[in-house]
Amino acid sequence: MQIRFESGFESCHPNASRIYRVELVTDNWSTPILVRPFVYSIIHASPLIETGTILNPYSPNMYITVDADNKETGFKEQIMTCYPEITDMFNFQMVEGNKNCLKENNQLLLPESLARKFFGKEPAVGKQINIKDGNIWTKGEYKYLVVGGVYKDFPGNTQLNNTIYTAMGDDRTKDDWNSSNYYCYVMLKPGVTPRQVEENFNSSFDFKQLNWLEGNASITLKSISSLYYLNESPDGQIMKGGDRQTTYLLIGIAFLVIVIACINFTNIYLALVPIRIRSINTQKVLGNSNSHLRLTLVAEAMLTAFLAYLLSLAIVFNLQEFHMLDFVKADIRFSSHVPLLIEVGMLSLLVGMIAGSYPSFYATSFAPALVLKGSFGLSHAGRKLRAVLISIQFIISMILIICTSFVYLQNHYMRHTNHGFDTDQIAVVELEYSLLSKHKDAYVEQLKSYPEIEDVCFSSQIMGERDGYMTWSLGYKEQRYTVEAYPVSWNFFKVMGIKVVEGNMPTEADEKGNDLIFYGFKSLQEAIHAETGDQVERTFSKSYDRAYFAGFTENVQFSSARLKKEAAVFVINDKHNYKGVSYIRLKKGADFGQAVKHIQQVVANIDPSYPTDIKFYDKIFDHLYQQEENMKQMITLFSALAILLSLVGVFSLVMFEAAYRRKEIGIRRVMGSSIQEILMLLSKTYIYIILACFVIAVPIAYYGVSKWLENFAVKTPIYLWVYLAALAIVLLVTLATVVFQSWRAATCNPVDSIRNE
Repeated sequence: MQIRFESGFESCHPNASRIYRVELVTDNWSTPILVRPFVYSIIHASPLIETGTILNPYSPNMYITVDADNKETGFKEQIMTCYPEITDMFNFQMVEGNKNCLKENNQLLLPESLARKFFGKEPAVGKQINIKDGNIWTKGEYKYLVVGGVYKDFPGNTQLNNTIYTAMGDDRTKDDWNSSNYYCYVMLKPGVTPRQVEENFNSSFDFKQLNWLEGNASITLKSISSLYYLNESPDGQIMKGGDRQTTYLLIGIAFLVIVIACINFTNIYLALVPIRIRSINTQKVLGNSNSHLRLTLVAEAMLTAFLAYLLSLAIVFNLQEFHMLDFVKADIRFSSHVPLLIEVGMLSLLVGMIAGSYPSFYATSFAPALVLKGSFGLSHAGRKLRAVLISIQFIISMILIICTSFVYLQNHYMRHTNHGFDTDQIAVVELEYSLLSKHKDAYVEQLKSYPEIEDVCFSSQIMGERDGYMTWSLGYKEQRYTVEAYPVSWNFFKVMGIKVVEGNMPTEADEKGNDLIFYGFKSLQEAIHAETGDQVERTFSKSYDRAYFAGFTENVQFSSARLKKEAAVFVINDKHNYKGVSYIRLKKGADFGQAVKHIQQVVANIDPSYPTDIKFYDKIFDHLYQQEENMKQMITLFSALAILLSLVGVFSLVMFEAAYRRKEIGIRRVMGSSIQEILMLLSKTYIYIILACFVIAVPIAYYGVSKWLENFAVKTPIYLWVYLAALAIVLLVTLATVVFQSWRAATCNPVDSIRNE
């Protein structure tokens, strides 16, 4: 289900094969984030394009209220601005209203889930949604919008979010060739190729209009179906993404688990041969043909496999009911996957047929005299086959144990690496402009009146929540550099525990003055050879007396460990970006529960309907590393299943060996061998096999782990003890299984064993 979910991205849109996202490509870089007039030019430049739309992926969550049940209730939801043509391109299935409502500037489209959340079972069309801030970025000043339509929620495997959509305002950034904030999607006319559109536009458009570009430029079109595996935003904040290697890994692990299951199925049937061989021989004597006996045995194996499949459905259903499969992004309701369930059911019958074929031929291929002597199971070929079967399982199990261990270690390493700022004592609260612009001083004073709160600072973004942040183009010494920019309040470094390694700490006077002040990462200073006091040029810096580097800080890891950010600046006194995220530093030993109640009360004093969301960094990092956490849980589940199946295989083979060596064991006991010696005799073979398998598994696992760790800028060391631990686990579990199963054969009366044989 998960694999189909990922490979079927955008399949919910009938026109997906004709929809493309436009990217700007230069000699040195490429980006899908475009300026608005450039998007307009692309959409209207060619008759080969049927229609197109703009999307603002950076649309923030806004504070809105709705009137329901005679009371005003507040929510924080994203309002996505776009062109009305978006409904002609993508599959908006309307539940209420008209999808063309976006042509009216004061109307919006609402997903069914939000309609039920806001208005319950009442019709949503015509209802009013109040915009508490009044200002929707890229749309304009609106005190309220009206619901013009309700659409059925999109499935999870599309880049379109189930959010509020409204038309972009004509006057917002319409002629701004410097602010890159938008995606451009185009739908080509039937039969038109993306190459035709690219050549048509690149040959006719004057790229000099993008006066900040250097060198050659062109556009390229990428199919929306391919965007998921580009994994441009692994944190999932802007674009949904996945790792193709991870998908292949899951396919490979699933295949290996099926291989192990087939091997064990074969092993178990082989282990039952000593018990059933006399019955089979009797049926042959009574006239049953080999073909009839083989068909019966294969049918029995197929029935067993199908019953196991039905049992697996029951297990998955119960895991789903108890939310134990929440790490799977796909919709795992059986009703959504009827064709897949039928296919897997057929696969189970095929597995049963394959796994049962060899034992059925094997059990019916011996002459009656040989069967009565009971010695066919100890042939050299039989021993070799069983050794190969169990070796495959051991190799797979050790590889999975090693890989799972390093996934755990990498997740732990990322979560506990030094981020360069304090994470333990910080509470994060995001507030809207309408609240802070009028009540900032009261908010801070009321918070600091609580004795366990030390201080409060602000920034324009939730730092540490995502992989990508706002970027600026800075001019320095006649060169331009693209850097991540973090507008913050003057006391941000003190509250967050960030060290300034050069220059003075910013002061409150810096924030109230008329200078645009930058503090760069130490790595940025080293890269561009900057010095404290050096002037910096920024597009809007002309509105300040001057813009300069006031100092440099230690490198801070605000993104995940997937990336290493070195070109970044903190900005003090940026008057163009609203700093609505507050960071509340609690004293060590503070009662977090009581502190949260106090923060909630302070916000409620300002606006009782505001939906206060208080975050701590453990939860922020949980969300940031959700992709790795999902992978860890899936691989752990598969690994546990593979190890369990391997134990079943060992159990069946030991049962097989013990049955055929019963006479030998009895004679050894009569000749004076101890139980310990008998157990060592039966265990020795498996020890040799495991050691040989370990030698094979180690390089395979090392290669796989090394390739996977290449996806991260910060990575765990490759420890030798992990490999030795995998060997120890397989060895101990196998020997425990061998001893448990062999104990009966070693302790039974040797006289009875010899007499029965």
